Amino acid sequence: MDISFDLEYIGGSEENVLDRIISRITEKTGKNAKEVLAEINKKHEELNLLAVEVVALIVAREKGVDISDLIDDVEKKVLG
Repeated sequence: MDISFDLEYIGGSEENVLDRIISRITEKTGKNAKEVLAEINKKHEELNLLAVEVVALIVAREKGVDISDLIDDVEKKVLG
């Protein structure tokens, strides 16, 4: 199953948890959102996880980004 996410997923009037994770990664790394999302998509394919938000957390942690306050939000998003 190919589940890829693009910049259309990001946005809207209310910032979602994926937006916040990507924003933090861009701030920490200096990469733009498109580059960060490409990394998340690559890792998503490697890990074969369905929840892109979980993969985004993994990428953030690998880059030394503090996302501890977002874990509960991701859990709510993923588990409902």
